[in-house]
Amino acid sequence: MPQPVFRCNQAQTTLLVDIPASIEQGQQTSHRIKSTSAIKNPYPSTEPKGPKRDVLLAAIAPEERIYHETLQREISTALAEIKDCLTGDAGLSYWCHGRQGNFSEEVLPTLSLAAGRSVQASTDRTPIAPVILSSTESRNRVSSIDCLRDVAICNPTRRRMVVLEAGDVGEFFIPAGASFIMSTLERGLPAFESARHALFPDARPFNLMLLDPPWSNRSARRSGVYRTSDEQAQDPFTQAVRVVRDYLAPQGLVAVWITNKASVRKDVIEALRPLNLGLREEWVWIKTTAHGEPVSALNGVWRRPYEILLLFREDQHSQQRPHRRVIAAVPDVHSRKPCLKGLLEDCQVLPPQYNALELFARSLTAGWWSWGDEVLKFQHESQWVRQAEQASMAADGR
Repeated sequence: MPQPVFRCNQAQTTLLVDIPASIEQGQQTSHRIKSTSAIKNPYPSTEPKGPKRDVLLAAIAPEERIYHETLQREISTALAEIKDCLTGDAGLSYWCHGRQGNFSEEVLPTLSLAAGRSVQASTDRTPIAPVILSSTESRNRVSSIDCLRDVAICNPTRRRMVVLEAGDVGEFFIPAGASFIMSTLERGLPAFESARHALFPDARPFNLMLLDPPWSNRSARRSGVYRTSDEQAQDPFTQAVRVVRDYLAPQGLVAVWITNKASVRKDVIEALRPLNLGLREEWVWIKTTAHGEPVSALNGVWRRPYEILLLFREDQHSQQRPHRRVIAAVPDVHSRKPCLKGLLEDCQVLPPQYNALELFARSLTAGWWSWGDEVLKFQHESQWVRQAEQASMAADGR
């Protein structure tokens, strides 16, 4: 299996990561995930120029401009550091592993929660027993994908991935020790609470809660890749904060992906402050081409080539500047981010034995709980190349 981290400096503040490899490592599988081709050149620029750019820059608050200028300087320094390291390695210049092509979205629309039933909130809070998958059968079968909605499903073995076959859409790969709820936060709450009490009599809390909320986003709205917060009756992030409040362990870590809008960053910090959670770290994912260039202008006004992960821990009164790390990675399928399991463990921000919950998940992670209405989106058999197929492709020279 390709290693997900190409380069990491001694301070672990600058990392070069391969996204598909990070996902494969996070799922502890020998299968290879299908990907899009690595971008080789930056996207064509649509940025404003001249007086129009000046007007747009003038409309940005000074503190926001300073914040992004500081980020961009640190990103430039990190990219230069990575290039120097790669140049020293016999001229190695490619910033990602070779990818398994033929990514297909043909089956993905059928996995939406809306495909099977209404997404209106339910007032029914009847406990729903979790479904424990068999670790001895070659595959687990259900008659329909609808059987998987609004119920907790668990792979009890931490030794291997199991196959879950839904009669109408095919097979899904469930990583070792993974549990999931294919539901919105509101609809899935009864199943979540029931499963926690059934599987963990001590009702142990979570040491890590990772959130990737569907923030309002022009690109997502245009593409229809996922439902943004604008399309939902209740604000998903507000619902997620309630889950954090009720289920985070003392000194637990909360990690939140945000947009580059200053208002979103401010809202997240303010929402978590009443929970006595202070910003401790900030991880910046800079999207690069396969040759290490930012995919768009680093100082762009309309489009910035980086995303930000905020990490919070119990420490409301800390006034120190958050510790910052820069992660360079060649982007993959739209909305697919680097899997953080290995990075969080390697950076030693979690205890050796920990419980993790990902909210708004679009894939599964070995040993973690994952909850979201598209949680199986990238687990379908059509999105992976099995080990046997890899051997056949290698024999054919593909």
